Amino acid sequence: MNYNRILVLATHCIGDSLLVTALTRSLRQHYPEAQIDVLVTPRGRLIFESNSDINHLIDFPQRPKPKDYLQFLREHGRYDLVVNERVTDRTAIYCLLFGRSRLGVVDENFGGAWFKKRVYDHHIIERQDSEHKMSRMARMLDEINVAIEPVIVSPQEPLPTAVVEQLPPQYLVIHAPSSNELKQWPVEYWQQVIAQLIVSGYHIVLTGAPSERDKAIVDSLMSNFTEEKKLLSLLGQLSLAQTAVLIKQSLGFLGPDSGPGHLAAGFSVPIVSIISVAPASKWSPWPYKLTVDRSKNLYQNRIPVKQIQGNIAVLQSERACVPCDGSQCAISDDTYSPCLTDITPQQVVDAVKEMIPLGESGGE
Repeated sequence: MNYNRILVLATHCIGDSLLVTALTRSLRQHYPEAQIDVLVTPRGRLIFESNSDINHLIDFPQRPKPKDYLQFLREHGRYDLVVNERVTDRTAIYCLLFGRSRLGVVDENFGGAWFKKRVYDHHIIERQDSEHKMSRMARMLDEINVAIEPVIVSPQEPLPTAVVEQLPPQYLVIHAPSSNELKQWPVEYWQQVIAQLIVSGYHIVLTGAPSERDKAIVDSLMSNFTEEKKLLSLLGQLSLAQTAVLIKQSLGFLGPDSGPGHLAAGFSVPIVSIISVAPASKWSPWPYKLTVDRSKNLYQNRIPVKQIQGNIAVLQSERACVPCDGSQCAISDDTYSPCLTDITPQQVVDAVKEMIPLGESGGE
């Protein structure tokens, strides 16, 4: 079926929204003349505002009131197709109101599955094995006979001249802060990794958002290397799109399970990712342009030491309780989760040297 007007929902955090760019790229490849719009919250706008695959961004409140729905319909009418990869009741209602035809996901383990099966003209059933988001989106697109383009479309913006002048010819990007304490790899581990990599000859650039939490972590790291010329902090100096270009032009990226890791996955640079409580099979960065096999998970959980797929190396604890996907650790009140202290600085250094050897740079 030909859809002339398509709306894609991206009411997510940064990492999820980045993954949704594979949906918009796939739809644009299949429907080159269609109007493809994206419904976003402020974080989604950061991802999509420079995306050439879409026509318009539509801002929508996270908690809309009846007047917001009416205003949307007055301004945009109903779309031929609404695509929703979330399983929430709220986004299912968006689909019902805004789309003549609707594509979505139904999780039979949650209430309201019967309602969503009625809402969606095309739907897939959520697999309960922590299927990777890329595979899940491929299955969704199969329902409307659209081939998946398995690539993250990261936003890009030129680096400020003042930053370019500070950068060495070759550098490794390290993003040490995690989104919350539960996912934070120990700061003292980061210090050890940075020290070993500097001795090995790496120039390192630290990134971070202008938040109090990121600032405290990056400042703590920098305080241990006050005279070190091979370490540069760009904390709070770059937009998300500029950070993407910084990574694109680097030797590679090292960081935790977070938005910047998926940002890096938009390029062919090697990535070393430290996964904590989340399922590695679901949330690991997707290897650059790797073909999707819908029949099995690309990554396994409780990865022994590391698992390499394409340009990605993932490290995760082998503890039986991993992944818990929880909001707090159930077995410890320590500052850092045991599943993260299981991953040693030496394992991370070894993974970086294997995946990101000195002498190679630049990503597509």
